[in-house]
Amino acid sequence: MDIETLYDKIYRYCYHRLRSREAAEDAAQEAFARWLASGVCRSESAALRYLYAVARNLCVDEYRRKKQEPLPQDLPAPDGALETLALRQAVAALSREEQELILMRYVNQEPVSVIAGALGVSRFAVYRRTSAALEKLRALMKEDEP
Repeated sequence: MDIETLYDKIYRYCYHRLRSREAAEDAAQEAFARWLASGVCRSESAALRYLYAVARNLCVDEYRRKKQEPLPQDLPAPDGALETLALRQAVAALSREEQELILMRYVNQEPVSVIAGALGVSRFAVYRRTSAALEKLRALMKEDEP
C-alpha cells in the first residue's frame, strides 16, 4: 500500500471540495490521522473507503464553518483557459454528488467498489449515477457549442 498515492487522492478530493490548498491539506492530514488511529489497515481499498468517508465529512464540516467569498468579476483569463472554461462551467453545473462521482472515478481513478463503499451505496448505484452524470455533462457541453 503506497501511502503517498493514497494521500494524493485524498488531498485532490479535499481540494476539489474546499477549493483551498491549506484547508485541503488540513482535511487530508486529519483524515489520515483518524485512519491511522483507527487501525483500519486491512487492504488498500478498505483504507480508501475509510479515508474518503472521513475526508467527505471533514470537508462538509469545513464548508459549513467557512463563509465563501465570490471571485472578483474582473479576473483576467490566462492563455488557454478558454478551451477548458466550457468544461469547468459544465462540471460546475452538475450537482455536488455528480461532481464527486466524476472526481473519484475519472480524476482519482477509483474502482467502483471503493466509491460505493465511500458513499455507502451499491456498485450498481455508482454505475447508474455516474452514467447519468456523464450524460448530463455531455448535454451541458452540447449547449455551449456554437
